[in-house]
Amino acid sequence: MNLPLRNIRLVSGLILLAFVVGHLVNLSIGLHSLAAMEVWRAALVGPWQGTIGRVLLGTAALVHAALGLYAMAARRSLSMSKTDLVQLLLGVLTPPLLLNHVLMTSVASELTSEYEPSYGLLLAVYWSIAPGYAFQQLFAVVFVWVHAALGLHSWLVLKPLWRRIGGVVLPILFAVPIAALLGFAESGKEVIAKLAADPEWRAMIEASAAPIGEVRGRLDAIWSGTMAIYGGFVLLVAVFFAGRCLRDRLSRVTVAYDGGLVAQGRRGLSVLELSRMNEVPHADVCSGRGRCGTCRVRVDSGAAQLSPRSEIETRTLARVHGAESERLACQALVMGPGVAVTRVLPPFADAEAARQPQDWDEPARSPEGAA
Repeated sequence: MNLPLRNIRLVSGLILLAFVVGHLVNLSIGLHSLAAMEVWRAALVGPWQGTIGRVLLGTAALVHAALGLYAMAARRSLSMSKTDLVQLLLGVLTPPLLLNHVLMTSVASELTSEYEPSYGLLLAVYWSIAPGYAFQQLFAVVFVWVHAALGLHSWLVLKPLWRRIGGVVLPILFAVPIAALLGFAESGKEVIAKLAADPEWRAMIEASAAPIGEVRGRLDAIWSGTMAIYGGFVLLVAVFFAGRCLRDRLSRVTVAYDGGLVAQGRRGLSVLELSRMNEVPHADVCSGRGRCGTCRVRVDSGAAQLSPRSEIETRTLARVHGAESERLACQALVMGPGVAVTRVLPPFADAEAARQPQDWDEPARSPEGAA
């Protein structure tokens, strides 16, 4: 993915994160009371319920999902870190879980003028009227937050600023969803008790929930149609990816490393992907996104067999003061029979090597240090 698209994906992700944070903070206020949740709803959730907020949120969601599918289609292999694999799977599973929540709140209010969403109504639906939705909400919160937290951390951890804010950001990333789930449970208990003790309020909730039942068929039709379209795109991405793998499988390439190590694989994979597939130890802090510069290699022979430098690679190499003969292993695709490279940084190089590259200028040259 080129730099402009990557920046667009980042911005759209931050917009979605702001939306999710507002909802989770509002849920966490449920630890105090249901009434407090309603008081804060206008400030924390209200901005997203107006026309501008809905358009901004809808556009960000569509753009982020589309660029996510594009990134999946552009992958050259399934060789990735466990963190990237988790983020990929959560990114695919999240849209179906979120869609029911969107239908319940935004779309239902458009289909019927009698429907007025509130936390009391939503929690009554989740905890009493249709408990199955409560589990969907729990999965949605966990999946969305973990996906967002992993993306945010991978972006911030490479920046010098992380030294100052990391000790604050990490606890917040853990605390926000936990507080939200506890608030969801505590306010749910309050709603159940109120439904049992206050017949008038229960009647009001049932009357408010009635319009949802009346338009449930249309909501289900919207959900089914949207999921069919989304599933079609996911399938198309899978077919495109499989086709590329089969096409390049016939052309084999070789990478010779310092220390006498050798990796083999199909044409079109990056040096880093070949390292992973052949279990060759290789520094890789940003998981192959071209951000950190820790995977860089010195090309000893076969430079012409590698793909040209991309804008992302050029910028990162300039930031880490890479030599003219150096390439980012995650960006350099092996297009010819083979190359010989030397890993510039030892495999154990961490995020500090990305934030302070000048402290890691001296590579490990011995076979023991390289492997």
